Amino acid sequence: MMYTELAKTAKSRLLEDDAKFHDQAESVVTLMRSLDIVPTRRAKCNGHWHKLLAAMLVTAHDEQTTVDINTRRKGELIDQGLTTKFILWLDNLVQRKLLVPSNGASKAVGALLLADPLIEKLQ
Repeated sequence: MMYTELAKTAKSRLLEDDAKFHDQAESVVTLMRSLDIVPTRRAKCNGHWHKLLAAMLVTAHDEQTTVDINTRRKGELIDQGLTTKFILWLDNLVQRKLLVPSNGASKAVGALLLADPLIEKLQ
């Protein structure tokens, strides 16, 4: 599923009262912060973006889909009301082998599969 569509779905799921979903998202945020995928500095200001990214990954897992990146244009993210740091953070997830590009790329492009360590964290 396109990452912008995942973001919309994840935003709406974050507004719901689903304790399991929120716990899974917080668990992923903790994992991303511990691996320096997202910065801990200024987490109070940007923490909602970290949680949205984590919620996107949880949503992708729940819907058994990939995170599809068809463009790396920052303008596309701005048009969707998202932070431009998503591309960097997705690259970091690929670098840390929590997301695996199906095309073998070394950065976040194309269909990204959730890797086993991330799936284990979500179960």
